[in-house]
Amino acid sequence: MDIKTPKTVASEQQLHRLVSVGDGTVQSLTVGSPPAKTQFTKWNIVAFAFVICNSWAGVAGSIQLALLQGGPATLIYSIIISSIAYMSIAISMAELASVYPTAGGQYHFASILAPKKMKQTISYACGLLSILSWIAIGAAVTIIPAQQIMALVAALNPGFETKEWHVFLIYQGMALFVLVNNLFVLKKAPWTHNIGFALTLGLFLASFIALLVRSSPKAPSSFVWATFINYTGWADGVCFIIGLSTSCFMYIGLDASMHIAEECKDPSRTVPMAMVTAVTIGCTTAFAYTVAQLYALTDIEAILTTTEYVPWVVVRQGLRSTALAVAFIIVAIIMSVFILNAIQETSSRLAWSFARDNGLVFSSRLSRIHPTLQVPVYALFLTYGILVVCGCVFVASTTAFNALIGSSIVLQEISFLIPVALLIYRRRGPKYLPPTRYFAPPSAVGWIANVIVVAFSLITTVFFNFPVFLPTSATTMNYTCVILGIALLLGVMNWFAHARKHYQGPTIKFEGEDDGHGRWAEIVAM
Repeated sequence: MDIKTPKTVASEQQLHRLVSVGDGTVQSLTVGSPPAKTQFTKWNIVAFAFVICNSWAGVAGSIQLALLQGGPATLIYSIIISSIAYMSIAISMAELASVYPTAGGQYHFASILAPKKMKQTISYACGLLSILSWIAIGAAVTIIPAQQIMALVAALNPGFETKEWHVFLIYQGMALFVLVNNLFVLKKAPWTHNIGFALTLGLFLASFIALLVRSSPKAPSSFVWATFINYTGWADGVCFIIGLSTSCFMYIGLDASMHIAEECKDPSRTVPMAMVTAVTIGCTTAFAYTVAQLYALTDIEAILTTTEYVPWVVVRQGLRSTALAVAFIIVAIIMSVFILNAIQETSSRLAWSFARDNGLVFSSRLSRIHPTLQVPVYALFLTYGILVVCGCVFVASTTAFNALIGSSIVLQEISFLIPVALLIYRRRGPKYLPPTRYFAPPSAVGWIANVIVVAFSLITTVFFNFPVFLPTSATTMNYTCVILGIALLLGVMNWFAHARKHYQGPTIKFEGEDDGHGRWAEIVAM
């Protein structure tokens, strides 16, 4: 059988097939029509993947959590541990994405790997978890520039008191701006992700150098590398594990490139490269920035007890200058627009893919691609609408909103855990991972990565539901478990209302016996 060259699918009614052909073996994955013609080049997708994770900025924006949950030691060593774990996730997902490059990502992998009688239920659960994780990611990131803007206002206007509704209005304005940009601009200008990539690396270099140059005297090395601060009430070991949430947050959205695979050129090569590159750059920049920032601190007690926006206090203290700190925050706010653009683009494509597989109520409408704009308009409005509701939660209860943010990590890790556990269940057989796939690390590396993913995800899923402080109260309780319960309830309701009868997932077909020798063809129109 000849391998056909890639084609563009002409209409929404057509199907396209991903085909792996071996000696006497045909392996095919049939999904619905792709969202539009390809737009992402290799460097677009790398920029896109890192802009969302933006690891060093993720640490800078959530540094207060790690300082409370173990101090400098937790911050430094958790980055190393989380980077190993997320590189394992990147390798595991990249292997599967190199064989099955579809917008569904994790839930398509789950459908392919799950036992036949369970694949509908398992892949549906994985898909819903993935969608909900991206909704939580959107809320978690949108609130950061809103808080940064109000922190600047408060810092430059002594006596000004920030209210929740101030942050809420900016949050909603940011979400609306990004929606408009996704509808009318981003599809025609994927190079904007390259600008975001350059901006974030530029700000990293500028802040890294400034922290090294201006921080005199520097904190002693014993403070940076050996100081463990535990105000949580938990035993030190538990405190450290809970404190991993900051370093995990710096890899939030790692799966983004998978969900736009059908819009990029040569996805079997570019998507795996983008994921591994995002972790590599993320680990390097985050570790370097964190070390520089910790050496620049002069009074950690002032940071831990301040009533101001903590990331602002940390930057101002490290740079020894209010003016430089203001400049840093302003550029960070601009950078956040690029991050939010990529997040909303990803979440809409994932919702669109799930609707294409009839996983959601009103799937026929949500799976439509606008003929002129070439974007899933209804899916964009859905994700935007839910983001608006999440903003309302912030006004009603910051405690509930913080639980929503915390759930983003747990939901995402469970969505990674499911296909990787199934891959182990399938013993990483060549039927599912052809040895001649484009991304094929040594078998031992693949096995180690898979085991690390399962172990790390199980441990953190449990501990990230623990309350941060003991004794706990209504305001300090960790309500992540409640968010997970709500997610379960929504999933069950949607299942019985629609998905149980309509959701199928991708169609996978294996013919003959796989002898371990296969080639991978690109998307082929049928």
